[in-house]
Amino acid sequence: MKKLSSIQKPISLAMAAVLMLTLITGIFNFRPAAAQAASVEQTRFLQMYSQLKDPANGYFSAEGIPYHSVETLLSEAPNYGHMTTSEAYSYWMWLEVLYGYHTGDWSKLESAWDNMEKYIIPVNEGDGVQEQPTMSYYNPNSPATYASEFGQPDQYPSPLNGKYSPGKDPLDAELKSAYGNNQTYLMHWLVDVDNWYGFGNLLNPAHTAAYVNTFQRGTQESVWEAVPHPSQDDKSFGKTNEGFMSLFTKESNAPAAQWRYTDATDADARAVQAMYWAKELGYNNTVYLNKAKKMGDYLRYGMYDKYFQKIGSAADGTPEAGTGKDASHYLLAWYTAWGGGLGASGNWAWRIGTSHAHQGYQNVVTAYALSDPAGGLVPASATAGQDWSKSLTRQLEFYNWLQSSEGAIAGGATNSYNGSYSAYPAGTSTFYGMAYDEAPVYSDPPSNNWFGMQAWSVERVAELYYILASGGDTTSANFQMAKRVIENWMDWSTDYAFAGSRPLADAEGYYLNKQGQRILGGDDPEVATVSAPGEFWIPGNVEWQGQPNTWTGFTSFSGNSNLKAVTKNPGQDTGVLGSYIKALTFFAAGNKAEHGSYTALGGTASQLAKSLLDTAWGYNDGVGITTVEKRADYSRYFTKEMYFPAGWTGTFGQGNAIPGSATVPSDPAKGGNGVYASYTDVLPAIKNDPKWSDLQGKYNSSYNQATQTWDKGAPEFTYHRFWSQVDMATAYAEYDRLINTGTEEPVAPKAPSKPAATAGDKAVALSWNKVKGADSYTVKRATTSGGPYTALGNVTQATYSDTSVVNNTTYYYVVSAANKAGTSPDSPEVSAKPTAVPTPAVGDLVVQYRTTDTDPGDSQLRPVLRIVNNGTTAVELSKLKLRYYYTVDGDKAQQFNVDYATVGSGNVLGSFVKLVPAAAGADYYVEISFSPAAGSLSPGANTGEIQLRINKTDWSNYNETGDYSYDPAKTAYTDWSRVPLYLNGVLVWGLQP
Repeated sequence: MKKLSSIQKPISLAMAAVLMLTLITGIFNFRPAAAQAASVEQTRFLQMYSQLKDPANGYFSAEGIPYHSVETLLSEAPNYGHMTTSEAYSYWMWLEVLYGYHTGDWSKLESAWDNMEKYIIPVNEGDGVQEQPTMSYYNPNSPATYASEFGQPDQYPSPLNGKYSPGKDPLDAELKSAYGNNQTYLMHWLVDVDNWYGFGNLLNPAHTAAYVNTFQRGTQESVWEAVPHPSQDDKSFGKTNEGFMSLFTKESNAPAAQWRYTDATDADARAVQAMYWAKELGYNNTVYLNKAKKMGDYLRYGMYDKYFQKIGSAADGTPEAGTGKDASHYLLAWYTAWGGGLGASGNWAWRIGTSHAHQGYQNVVTAYALSDPAGGLVPASATAGQDWSKSLTRQLEFYNWLQSSEGAIAGGATNSYNGSYSAYPAGTSTFYGMAYDEAPVYSDPPSNNWFGMQAWSVERVAELYYILASGGDTTSANFQMAKRVIENWMDWSTDYAFAGSRPLADAEGYYLNKQGQRILGGDDPEVATVSAPGEFWIPGNVEWQGQPNTWTGFTSFSGNSNLKAVTKNPGQDTGVLGSYIKALTFFAAGNKAEHGSYTALGGTASQLAKSLLDTAWGYNDGVGITTVEKRADYSRYFTKEMYFPAGWTGTFGQGNAIPGSATVPSDPAKGGNGVYASYTDVLPAIKNDPKWSDLQGKYNSSYNQATQTWDKGAPEFTYHRFWSQVDMATAYAEYDRLINTGTEEPVAPKAPSKPAATAGDKAVALSWNKVKGADSYTVKRATTSGGPYTALGNVTQATYSDTSVVNNTTYYYVVSAANKAGTSPDSPEVSAKPTAVPTPAVGDLVVQYRTTDTDPGDSQLRPVLRIVNNGTTAVELSKLKLRYYYTVDGDKAQQFNVDYATVGSGNVLGSFVKLVPAAAGADYYVEISFSPAAGSLSPGANTGEIQLRINKTDWSNYNETGDYSYDPAKTAYTDWSRVPLYLNGVLVWGLQP
């Protein structure tokens, strides 16, 4: 377990002859300007934050969208650097959460979420543009038409033959009930930020950024083989009258114009994870916390089999359509997707899940946050909390099932073998009926070889371990599963990670021991190293042998002696380094929380995290932390690999014909009959990139096409990927938060922000954002704005109840924070005027209320009402009127809608009345009345449900927080005096504001 260079024994320098990787040269010794911070790590976090936000560094577009990378000539998951991904957005949330924690400024987090909602969550964000225009036509009893997945792109398009009937979608109804519609509140995974592809934003042309997609054709399809295409396809591009659809699916008729989006579940889960930490670290704006809950609600579609088939039913090759949650594997699968028609005949929509679950996409912190009341983000839908609670346990079981004897985590499982519900081969290991899959979803390169999939995923297990241990839970089954996984993984990974020394590896990337032999797995290997001050090295890849044992439960689990991990390719991936350091940091903090002090493994993790952070700073070039990368795969820019079926021709967004005239015949052995084009054939604009001539010159002078090797060395690039920089920045911030606590000289805290005061009857309730480093808060009050203030009390929480007030007097409050280093300035002033609570009218008629709208910041009001007659006489409904009071938040024309009414939607009428002057919590009310055809309300009866929906004609957002008649907590019918009822104009129930 010895990792640090100070305790490594150097070996003979003669061993350096077998070193695979060349030393990185020309490393910058960047030193930041002095910043006001309590530790080196916090200073470096704030410095990196400034680097990321500096417009001169080029991380963000003109629309404020984070690019995948500063550099443009790049091809990996996005095939151009100035794309963006949902991954980048989720990392942006994490960056702003920790900036809010360290500075007290949470406005940057809210602005980031607003940008995400505007440009990568395809909903009407208040501009009146419908980006899921036909989702209301979706039929949950027939979610989508079946089409097989194939092994090679050449085997596409796949016939939409409906071979297997889809199961039923059990979520749609409750999501509609919770939010008033089923427009999916998830990110589409890929956006062409500067419209480089040239397709444009069809549904929202005011935006430069456009929704696009790439991977669509089976497990073998790499970024070099994927055809970029628009996600809003009206057939303006692609093949005449077919668009791009006919590359992917085959229909009996010409494909219809359509929109379609794909969500990468790990990114949305990371965004929710970030908001969990925001809440834990002091953020209290329920508008945005509720948005995170809503995202988590819809993210459950990532738990479902692609065509809603019963989990485990296809082991014999005969899947069975699911009838509900029997189609849920309760894991985070690779994606979920949804779409619908465009144009006059576009009255249809569809939805799919994914049958394949990868260990790298699981997020136990998100599952905890969305299921446990202590997590604080349980969504509005009736069964969401239960689903996420089951998912939390299932994910922890999944990690244990996939953990190799060394400690690394293997790939995952599928409910659709070969992507076509094929029968499982004899002897296949299973997990709740799903088949083991070494490389789920894609195989070029294998999806679970990259060490980043280990660090990304298990870092979240380390977080949960810390959350549970620091909360006092060290005995539950969930804690025991998390503890087993993270301890074994740490024991493995720290054997192969180094700061200040360089591991030795052979030409094929295998680590070597002191005898010069390959290390092919096993416990506690002794990796040979040489001293290398200023360097860090972590694993690059993991190879797999064997499979796990079939899962029968954690209580009977005894490990996986037949599942082996071979660790390879020591490298210097700075993004992976950031995640790895955070895993070390959270594990060390959890280890200390569990045991009271570090165990040997906890101490190793803490020291290694610090050494890696210190070493990484030497790689900061003023724009970010980066290393030189050898890109041998860039020969594929010049190879013909992109498959087009015979006769398929069309137009790409950059103005060129595709596949073009420079194609070669496809390989019949791969199952197709067509041609191959190259990256440059399809995307010729790459030749205008400032780095293209260098790459082409290197290819012409160095690449040996006969041997397929770079005889004079592979091309080298330096990239500043946004996610990578955020991973490093947040690694410094988290180390400061979790490990430095109590070890640095404290500084006086900042002033509390966002104070709020709510008046009651002889009481005022106060709250504010928590302040980093504050031990206590002093609440002060005055009867004149600006003071002088009198101290009321000292509290340790960010709330206070002032009951020493009298009604009808306005009070002014400020709050200061303090610790042993000093006291902060006062917060901004807030005021409140307590008043006596009027007695509402009470009679035989009662109004009951519930809401399906727990997001107070969206573009619609959605109260649900019913009237109960507790009297002995029938009442004509046409003689009754209800008033629902709210604030308009920007006075615009409004629309009244009745989504459903038991008495008949056409019999419920609404009119808008502006209050002059405005009242507390209301400047408008909608008056609801009934036509004579609504009939009478009999004694002992109720009207049944009346589902209302109110919006502004420009679809701009309301802010329902504090609205008089709104209460997001009332999701079941409750007597509600804040919706007054009038009989023949006389108040008979409730209270006006």
